[in-house]
Amino acid sequence: MERPENLSDTEFTERLRKALEPVLPNGPSLIPLDILVVVATAHHAGQPLSMKELMAVLPYSATGIRYNLAQLIADGWISKARHPTDRRLVSLIPSDRVAEAFAKVRAEFFRSSSGCN
Repeated sequence: MERPENLSDTEFTERLRKALEPVLPNGPSLIPLDILVVVATAHHAGQPLSMKELMAVLPYSATGIRYNLAQLIADGWISKARHPTDRRLVSLIPSDRVAEAFAKVRAEFFRSSSGCN
C-alpha cells in the first residue's frame, strides 16, 4: 500500500475519512467532528470556548451546532464547565474520550496506509 505522501489528494482524503468512521460520532454529518476538533484545540491551547465562541468559529447554522453539541454532551464527548472567574460563562471541555478517539484515528490511518489491513 502506498505511503500517505504518495497518495493523490482524493485518495488521502478518502483514507482519512475511513480512519475517522469507526471511532468518531460523525455519521452522515461532519458537524460533530468539527465541533470536537474546535473544542479540543481551544481547550489544549488553554482557551476553552464558550457556546458563543463556538458558534462564531464554525460555518454551520446555529440550530445544527446546538443539536450536534447537545448530542455530544449527552454521549459524554464534551462537558460544560463554569468559568472560574465569571459564573455566567460556560466553557466547553472535551472529555478524555476525545483524545482517545483522536489517537485511534491516527493509529488507524497509519495502519491502513502502511498496508497492514
